Amino acid sequence: MNPNNIEYKTTIEDKHWRDEEFQWARVLSTGHPARGMVLIYLQKACTAFHEFEPALKAGVLDESRLDFFRRRLAKRLEHLLTTMRNNDLDKLEGASELTAIRDSVESATTVQALGELAEELHMTGHTLLDALERE
Repeated sequence: MNPNNIEYKTTIEDKHWRDEEFQWARVLSTGHPARGMVLIYLQKACTAFHEFEPALKAGVLDESRLDFFRRRLAKRLEHLLTTMRNNDLDKLEGASELTAIRDSVESATTVQALGELAEELHMTGHTLLDALERE
């Protein structure tokens, strides 16, 4: 589907973000509620990591709160994975990588290690998003 065929109009100028946003619109417009919810939960997880990483780089995260951050980020990923399992979407490309990222979150020994997972999740998100649209 050509992004120009979608009635949704974006305000995003960056090509990467704009293309991704149009892809979200295509997935959400398919009328498949479970795929739409997986997309929403994926974006919630990505947002959490993308906000965590700059906070880490700014030096505002306390290493003594590692257990708190691990629990919060792992819970966000587990919610996504559970939704996928409950709706027979757990075999989509990217699902096993999400499980590995969740495992890495749970076993992280520093907040730095958690922050380093943001880009891996971002790339896995693209893989999963492509699968949601394709399947």
